[in-house]
Amino acid sequence: MTKKVKGRILKAALTLATVCALTVPSMTIRADKTAEAGDDTQVIQTAVQVQDTVQPSGTGQAAGEEAVPLPVADSEEYTGQLQDIRQILQTQLEQVQLQIQTLTQLQETSVIDAAQLQLLGQLQALEQTQVQQIAMTDAQIEAFMGLAAVQEELPAGPEIIFVGDSRFVQMNNAVGDNGFVWIAKSSQGYKWFASEAIPQIDEAVGNGTKIIINLGVNDVANVNAYAELVNRKAAEWMQKGATVYYSSVNPVENGKYITKSMVSNFNRKLQARLSPEIHWIDSYSYLQGTGYTLTDGLHFSNGTYKNLYRYYLSALGRA
Repeated sequence: MTKKVKGRILKAALTLATVCALTVPSMTIRADKTAEAGDDTQVIQTAVQVQDTVQPSGTGQAAGEEAVPLPVADSEEYTGQLQDIRQILQTQLEQVQLQIQTLTQLQETSVIDAAQLQLLGQLQALEQTQVQQIAMTDAQIEAFMGLAAVQEELPAGPEIIFVGDSRFVQMNNAVGDNGFVWIAKSSQGYKWFASEAIPQIDEAVGNGTKIIINLGVNDVANVNAYAELVNRKAAEWMQKGATVYYSSVNPVENGKYITKSMVSNFNRKLQARLSPEIHWIDSYSYLQGTGYTLTDGLHFSNGTYKNLYRYYLSALGRA
């Protein structure tokens, strides 16, 4: 499959990332009508409940809000959600069609009043809405299935890539051989990240890779530059099937070049500027809650590094 075709499938899938909510008033239809048929009396009672809105679970999006594209890695799970919704819509459509059939029968026997005739028109309009909704959901399912197929063609990458400064260098030393890729160098910041780390990530990243970045303690003034570069590169990495995480700069003691307030401000600004597709890991708050040991005001003890490493693996979905 060509890159152009893959790009079209990806664009279509992300455009259709959220099911449009089916918004109709919940209604109960009750039709009581008596028709003479010899000595028999026919009483018709019908009822249907129509759900106010239907949308995928876990999207966190209310009707009318702008759709947020989902990460590529979520395509298979999201397809399953859409298929569940499609079944709900189909069941609702069948209920509405049953009510239309009942009222149509009343209309054919000339035993329908004005209110029931009005309800018949409303139900017929609702039927068309539901048919359109099912067609849209089918298109979304097809797009995400196509995206899943594209993902299968993407070359696999390493499971996790750790990207950071001396704190990641020391963490790697503390936890020992782990089979992951570590792109880390002491006393580095944005310039090293842009010129050396990014090319190494580009070369290593592949389908299924989780990239975790922890930079900024050496140059908190570059928060805007970090946000711009990470947002731009993360979009490229996600098209290769990767998931991107940014870990907050972790606690420090007040020093000549870095202070607690500077770290807090960097974390707050960076989190606000990163794209929503990038997962924020609040390791700063984790360490504040569990406790930590600094050996020189900046670097941690081996015990703290090991605890933090386990926390990162948990945040990345790896026990």
